[in-house]
Amino acid sequence: MSIGQLKINAIRLVGGVSVLDYLNSCDGRRPGSSLTEVVDKLSNLEDIVHWFRHAGLIEPDEHQRLLEVVGESSWHTVTAFKGLIAVRESLYRLFLGLALGRAADVSALETLNAMLVETAAQRTLVSTPMGVLWRWRGLETLDDMVAGFTGRLAVQAAGLLTSPDLARLKVCATPDCDWLFLDTSKNGRRRWCQMNVCGAKEKAKRAVGAV
Repeated sequence: MSIGQLKINAIRLVGGVSVLDYLNSCDGRRPGSSLTEVVDKLSNLEDIVHWFRHAGLIEPDEHQRLLEVVGESSWHTVTAFKGLIAVRESLYRLFLGLALGRAADVSALETLNAMLVETAAQRTLVSTPMGVLWRWRGLETLDDMVAGFTGRLAVQAAGLLTSPDLARLKVCATPDCDWLFLDTSKNGRRRWCQMNVCGAKEKAKRAVGAV
């Protein structure tokens, strides 16, 4: 396993659904944050391929094949990388607003609708022993990869938007944390994306302030 893959595998998946975990791969974007710079955990297209494997959205054989595709694509990977980051930021804007109790951002919603239309060819119905199911087509080229990754995220985003689970969507109570998550706690009072990280920091601040 490469150093790059180890780095990506260290990213915690705490959102409750993969599309939220993808949105959580960057810090410092949240309005009102005291952070002075944006810290992106995804530095290049190879990182994104590693992340999709880390999240279980592609299989090991697809992971290896797509790394080869990236290695053969030269400067075209920059455009592909920027496109997938733009997908992330548009979806982040949409779900952050909803987590803060605002109406869905119309522009971001239109962008999501466009993603669903543009990536529809990546999905196909197949007959299986369990019945007819949706499956994703194989990813053989750089364009396939961008469309396939975008499609996977868009379908999950649409599924969450139209699910009762949307009522559980929250943003971390720590102002300097960007992370979104589904609150699946029994009492519905989870405040932090990670109790042992953001929760511990907030409790430490309170302890210092109480002295």
